[in-house]
Amino acid sequence: MFEPMITGKQAISFAADLAAVALMIVLMIRTKALAAEKSSVKRYFRGISWIVLCMGALHLVQSYAALQIGGLTAEEFGRFTVSEQRGWYLTAIAFFLIDIFFSAVFLCRWITFLSWFLYEDKDFIRRKSWAGFVPLIIGAAVTGVSIPLALLTEQGYRFYIAAIIAFFVIRMIYFLMALRLLIEYKKQNGYLRFFNPWVFFVPVFAGWLLQDVFEWGFSALGSTLGLMLLYTSIVAEERYLDRETGFYNRDFVNYLKELARKKKYAPCSAMFFTLDSAAEMKDFSKILKKQLPKDCEPILRSDCEITVLTNVRKRSPLAMVMGDVQAETDVRTDCTLKKTKETTESFMDRVIG
Repeated sequence: MFEPMITGKQAISFAADLAAVALMIVLMIRTKALAAEKSSVKRYFRGISWIVLCMGALHLVQSYAALQIGGLTAEEFGRFTVSEQRGWYLTAIAFFLIDIFFSAVFLCRWITFLSWFLYEDKDFIRRKSWAGFVPLIIGAAVTGVSIPLALLTEQGYRFYIAAIIAFFVIRMIYFLMALRLLIEYKKQNGYLRFFNPWVFFVPVFAGWLLQDVFEWGFSALGSTLGLMLLYTSIVAEERYLDRETGFYNRDFVNYLKELARKKKYAPCSAMFFTLDSAAEMKDFSKILKKQLPKDCEPILRSDCEITVLTNVRKRSPLAMVMGDVQAETDVRTDCTLKKTKETTESFMDRVIG
């Protein structure tokens, strides 16, 4: 009877899968603490987290099954005819191929999340989702065909390798789709604040490369780390937000000044709103946020004052926004434009103090 011996690579891969499962559970707990305003982020992250959790669990079972039969090399395919080993053989092949199919599902879900996070347009998301489903449908067909062929034919190992290559191509397609989305958004809207896609791409791609090419089981761990780092970059904005109003606090000014030094932020004007009482601020915040364009920065200057930094270069659009706000509530307003020779930092010091 075959006595399994665990190798260093198998032990490390097993530990990586266990770490992936544990870290993903931690992330799912963390998402529960998200503010109500980020309920959509919570929903998407929990959905993706369940996929990665399944990936980690599947690969754990596959790794254990491969250990029981001493590995899956070309020479060993087809030799598992003994009943006590054949079950583990079938499990190892099937679970590995299902695992890499889940990796394609994971990236498809990532494309949907990215479309929503960048554009928040349901029609746009629907169009991108249909385009993203095409590689997934192909992946499902590859999985359905390759599992029985890998298990039942004499050339099973070739079908096994062909499936790995097919899924590597499918995942590259998803990576390119995501990069195209990010490039399009940057051209239209500029710098992405509090969202760093590279902290997601690098560990995810590295994990799959290590698993598919070098047979280190780091796929689930790479996906987990990428998701956790992406989540951390998104929620970093919360430390600059006033919880009651959703406006930025004064610490946010230092963050904007740092962006300005890197030539990634350059406001052109500012609007001022002054209330009679701090008790009115919570209700006023709902009115103001409804009227402000997306690229404005409402900052609490004091308990009764808000300064809104904008990219508008003329007074007339500012006057329209202030007029719309005054139509709904009694508030004092004013605005100013950045002077010709004024630096961004000097402008922010002048309007915020």
